[in-house]
Amino acid sequence: MVLIAGAGYSGILCAKKLLDLGFSVRIFDYKEQGGELAVFSKIPEFKEHYESFINEMKSTLGYLKVEKGCVVSSNPVKVLTPKGVEIINDKVIIATGAVDCNPWVFGKRPPGIFSPETAIKLIAEGYKIGTKFLLAGQSEVLNLLEVILSKDFEVERTRSAEVYVHGDKRVEKVEAEGREFRCDTLILFRGRKTFNPKSLIGDLVGNAVVCGYDYSAVRKNVEEFINLKYRSK
Repeated sequence: MVLIAGAGYSGILCAKKLLDLGFSVRIFDYKEQGGELAVFSKIPEFKEHYESFINEMKSTLGYLKVEKGCVVSSNPVKVLTPKGVEIINDKVIIATGAVDCNPWVFGKRPPGIFSPETAIKLIAEGYKIGTKFLLAGQSEVLNLLEVILSKDFEVERTRSAEVYVHGDKRVEKVEAEGREFRCDTLILFRGRKTFNPKSLIGDLVGNAVVCGYDYSAVRKNVEEFINLKYRSK
């Protein structure tokens, strides 16, 4: 039995490949199935950009059973489910997720500062998160956000993730690369990190290793991991 923590793209792909090899698999997630790709599918520009991965995810979910639960311990394995805590003995844990790093800034930290991940979730849910934006850092998701936001709002860019923020009740001004940007919203990308808040002991796979938004690299990592560890068994 292989237990997978997280039903995002990495976890779903791991589960599919392990099932195809004849392994028994249990996959748990306490949030929405499909992870961030499920969020991306709600925004036309993101849906188009990640179309092949979104379609692969949806197709795979059609025959996978994802259980509602959060793996909270690995020794012993404990899963918090809607029915209570389930203890699972003699299982392998694969952790699969990644999360944006905290958008830490110099200066003040008033409302109006978001990581791309949080900004995308709010936009997908229909929230208006600002009117005058600065996008800081380097990531393909920032390029997509620029396209989306520029349709209705003023947007500026800086490649630097080192920023100094001014403002009290809301972001008013940001300094970066020796320039001043007047804005009420800062979307700051400082990279991604493995999402493993419970410090689970087990294999890190997919986006837990890649820690990015390049799903071709995530897919390659999953395939290499499965081939190395499970295909010969």
